[in-house]
Amino acid sequence: MVEETRGACGSRSCAGGVDRPGRSWQPCLVNLRLGLEIADTDAEGPGRRYAIWTQGCPLRCHGCCNPELLRSEGGYETTPAEVLERIETAQRVHAIVGVSLLGGEPTAQAEGLAQVARGAQARGLDVMLYTGFEVPELQARGDPGVTALLDASDLVVDGPYDRTRPDTKRRWIGSTNQRLHVLSGRYQASDPCFTEPDTIEIRLRKDELLVNGRPWGRGMP
Repeated sequence: MVEETRGACGSRSCAGGVDRPGRSWQPCLVNLRLGLEIADTDAEGPGRRYAIWTQGCPLRCHGCCNPELLRSEGGYETTPAEVLERIETAQRVHAIVGVSLLGGEPTAQAEGLAQVARGAQARGLDVMLYTGFEVPELQARGDPGVTALLDASDLVVDGPYDRTRPDTKRRWIGSTNQRLHVLSGRYQASDPCFTEPDTIEIRLRKDELLVNGRPWGRGMP
């Protein structure tokens, strides 16, 4: 159960959004700073997914795949409601099955992303969260936003990325010290999808070349 608190909009709410009498759940007003969104990918989790990379990370893992997302400055501002509108469009156009939250460090913006995650689940989508912190460490914080984000996640990959320990067996997981937590009945750790080969995707967006997935291949620097 999520601890009751005052949302950013001032309404009586849980950290994941607002329940108003006679109306369905809606996200409350809080800003997110994101680095990138991709509306249709199968390189960031099971099935076709909407992937969100947050801007900003308090960690400095050696060999980080996304150093441009470490600084809290940069990226662009948006709101959970706006992100959910884009997710809904992707669900209709691309038949996505889930949402992946990457970074940066998603738990650094836990309150807003909890709203996104809860809204995605309300639309029948699963949520996969990547964090450089370990789940017990996050749980021990007692932070309502972090608790709400974990509660609204179906899969969590936790732990800092360690470039010296590349994972050559599990898909979507960077290093062997990282763990996969299955938090709902949507998946099982034994599902074959978690041991299939990694994939890479390359997109040309305006004047940018975007690469996501595992561009260096398993076990390569």
